[in-house]
Amino acid sequence: MNGRVEGMNGLAAPERLFSPGCPWWDLRTTWGAPNVKWCEATLCAWVNEPANAWSNVAYLAVALGCLWRWSTTRNLAQWRFAWTTLLVGVLSFAFHATNNFGTQILDFVGMYVLVFLLLTLNLHRLEWIPPSRVVPLHAGLTVGSLLLLLVLRATGLPYQFIVLAAVLLIVGTELVLSRRAGPRSSHRDFWWAVGLMAVAAACSVADVSRRWCDPDNHWLQGHAAWHVASALALLFAARHYARVEEDTVSRLSRTDTSRE
Repeated sequence: MNGRVEGMNGLAAPERLFSPGCPWWDLRTTWGAPNVKWCEATLCAWVNEPANAWSNVAYLAVALGCLWRWSTTRNLAQWRFAWTTLLVGVLSFAFHATNNFGTQILDFVGMYVLVFLLLTLNLHRLEWIPPSRVVPLHAGLTVGSLLLLLVLRATGLPYQFIVLAAVLLIVGTELVLSRRAGPRSSHRDFWWAVGLMAVAAACSVADVSRRWCDPDNHWLQGHAAWHVASALALLFAARHYARVEEDTVSRLSRTDTSRE
């Protein structure tokens, strides 16, 4: 390795201090480099991308907020967002602290678990799959995407697009659900989440394309901004799905009452 790693767009990014003898160097030589080098310079340190790593605290904050809401309301959606958002934050921190393909896989595990949970729940709400198929389909999509990641890695294709495709399917199914529900149903929080995800994606693209790039800034990076904005998006998404859960519980309660 010559101290420089090519980004997805072919632009080189410096790794001036990351070299043999540094923390995590052995993992890099064992697993290889990830398929993308974000702008932030990789330091010879236990946390070798400080901005990109510590910005994952935003996911922890959202997870704790959802956990608190679950403790007071017992809303199942808040519980789902609490543990999946925590998983995303912890595994993303591990990846950006160590920067190798092995921990990049873990980073994608967190994202797959979250996005495919939302997708399968939406498919159930559309009545396209029964309740008994939600967990098997969720597990199958997660494992299948990990296998596809390995295939794309071998062919040199960017596997980040798997997450993008899942997010687009979530938005598409939610759009169908909003039309079914009619104008009286509020999807404001969901569209706030979509808007924040668009902002997050723009920040990340600006980083990887080097349009927003100062490698020596270890406080603010475009990809770090992605973490913060996408965490806020998950906060609004949690509010939306919590409202959906409340409506579902209320509807089932009314149905049970009418049968008595």
